[in-house]
Amino acid sequence: MYSLVIVDDETYILELLGKVFNWEGMGFSLDGSYTCAKDALSHIAERKTEVLLTDIQLGGVSGLELAAEARKLKPGIDIVILSAHSDFKYAHTALRINVFDYLLKPVTSESVTECFNGLKSSLDARLKGGAKEAGSGSSDYRIDLVKKYIDKHVGDDITLEGMADTVAMNPAYFSRFFKRHTGENFADYLAFRRMEKAISLLRDPRYKVFEIAPMVGYFSKHNFYRRFRQHTGKTPIEYRNEVLRITDVDDGEQH
Repeated sequence: MYSLVIVDDETYILELLGKVFNWEGMGFSLDGSYTCAKDALSHIAERKTEVLLTDIQLGGVSGLELAAEARKLKPGIDIVILSAHSDFKYAHTALRINVFDYLLKPVTSESVTECFNGLKSSLDARLKGGAKEAGSGSSDYRIDLVKKYIDKHVGDDITLEGMADTVAMNPAYFSRFFKRHTGENFADYLAFRRMEKAISLLRDPRYKVFEIAPMVGYFSKHNFYRRFRQHTGKTPIEYRNEVLRITDVDDGEQH
């Protein structure tokens, strides 16, 4: 059994987290439940604690601050963050302190089970001298965050260097990391998601092609047409007219 401490400033949620989930069945011993970050830190300092599950909002102190302090006390502790915030900036901060996972409320039995089964596998591998290092975090989690960021900011000027900085990696390592865990180059994945978004926007006749291009991160219409033809075998207007069966009035620009 791996020792677990749960922190949430709402008593009823703390009780639910303790009772609803079969922690022992997942391989964890619930050794402490606290509504106060200070009390949780005292527990972590004085007793063996291998996993911290904490809400991101704890009244006067944030769960991220608690996680950072817990990591100072126990460098090898694994941390799972609970949050009602889907904004990437919270997950970005969580990545900076190397949390294992970031679960969005309301949590489900499936999401908690998947997370803690993965965490147990990581802890087991570490105990047996496996490749994962203490506090190394979840590779899938980082990739998932990158993909969510791209989907949310597909029209922005996204670069490999910028994404590498976002997930606290150097660009060369991030490039290899992304390819290893997805089987695709970062640039190819980004272009694919932009083209899929463009196809989605082409379904809406309110948008002209020249309006769609910058909405998916292409500020040169020529580059947008070239990439779209590579992706579909057709120009955006041809695709809209022939595949989607939507008549488009061209804006008169050359492509």
